[in-house]
Amino acid sequence: MLIDFLNDYYQADLKKIHDVAGNQHLVGNSKVFHGALFVKIFKEKDMFYAEQHVNQVYAPDVYLDSVIFEDNYVVTLRNRHLKEFDSAEINERSAFEFGKLLGDFHKRLAEKVSVVDDTSPLSSQLKKQVERLKGTVYAQSAADSLALLAADLEAADNEFEQLPKVVLHGDFSIRNIMHYHDRLILIDFERSHMGVSYQDFIKFFYNEIKAPRLRQKFLDGYETEHDFEIPSHALQRCLLLQCALDICEYHLTHPKKKYGTMAQQMLGTIKNNDAVLTL
Repeated sequence: MLIDFLNDYYQADLKKIHDVAGNQHLVGNSKVFHGALFVKIFKEKDMFYAEQHVNQVYAPDVYLDSVIFEDNYVVTLRNRHLKEFDSAEINERSAFEFGKLLGDFHKRLAEKVSVVDDTSPLSSQLKKQVERLKGTVYAQSAADSLALLAADLEAADNEFEQLPKVVLHGDFSIRNIMHYHDRLILIDFERSHMGVSYQDFIKFFYNEIKAPRLRQKFLDGYETEHDFEIPSHALQRCLLLQCALDICEYHLTHPKKKYGTMAQQMLGTIKNNDAVLTL
């Protein structure tokens, strides 16, 4: 029914290309917009508004329309020919460019986009996440990791509150960096929310830019576009736990577990009294 409605609404021939955890993607040509469409259908309102609002500012030439149909939230974009970035191409130059790309993203969206903004203390956010994981396979390791950080929570709360906030991409990774014509761009903004810039680095550093020299090049590139202050060891560890808990929650509803054992590795890092960046 939804696809029929959209085909009529856009005078299009939309067809489903894949269904990711309930979020459908459609492609087809539209007589209304005189070209090819890429349609993203969400079940979660916050993801819909994040994708909509970020695209309206970051990619206004790509954003076309938004529709709410029954319990479906639809963002319609202009379909483009994008080329994936080959992870084998990661070197000092590309790491620098990735940093510039993310810094530009944070700079361009500053105070221009409305996305989810949890203003509660970081420690409260962590405790709620651990509570949500009770009764799951992750419950014990999550609770144990939070207990290890008990002495860090107050300092982390104070620092987190004081650091400037940005609109995070929310899933910054190689798979969401694309070649478009002669430049790199970011895609997929449904997980965007407010936070400190370092939060967008964590999975990227943990999984894709592991060498210290590449991380430094990334930071060098980032700082050409946006200021960055390395968080304290205490805050890094608390944000690492938050990232690990996010992944655990994601895997509970996504059986393919696209992040593999990353969450367990992060929890192991916390247990070893370590953090992602060396101060």
